Amino acid sequence: MTHRIQAFARQGRCARLHACVAVAVWASLAACTPALAQVLEANQASAAQLATLHGVGPVLAQRVVQARQQRPFHGWDDLQARVAGIGPKTAEKLSAQGLRVNGRSYGAELAQAVVSARGANPAAPAAPHPPASPSARPPGSAGHERPAGKPSAPPAAAYPTIPGLSAPSR
Repeated sequence: MTHRIQAFARQGRCARLHACVAVAVWASLAACTPALAQVLEANQASAAQLATLHGVGPVLAQRVVQARQQRPFHGWDDLQARVAGIGPKTAEKLSAQGLRVNGRSYGAELAQAVVSARGANPAAPAAPHPPASPSARPPGSAGHERPAGKPSAPPAAAYPTIPGLSAPSR
């Protein structure tokens, strides 16, 4: 009978251990995953709320609030134009963390512009670029073929002679 009790006790310890490991894994994943549940509207968030975003300190948060007090942001391009320190890369990072401007994430305006530029058929692919002709290449650009009359390397006289290392002249 004591063996059964000891077996149950061991199983209980394993169950507790498994539960502790599961909680630790969940907590570490939650800490590493961006807070997708937190959506901040740039036209309504306080400076303290903006400062919770990675990459936004108190100075940048205050700049956003001051620019917003003049007039609300119309879109991401307006936010970037009026707030020093927010460019395309920062806007992309902040949007990934949940910052929205008028309910839109960064890049949504660009996608909307592409759809409206395509007109009534948003599923149509963008027009392919025609292949560039060899004569359209700018001078000095790297091409696969070497222009006629150009030597493959500078003449040997262009290199200085280094005693002990240079090949003997022929």
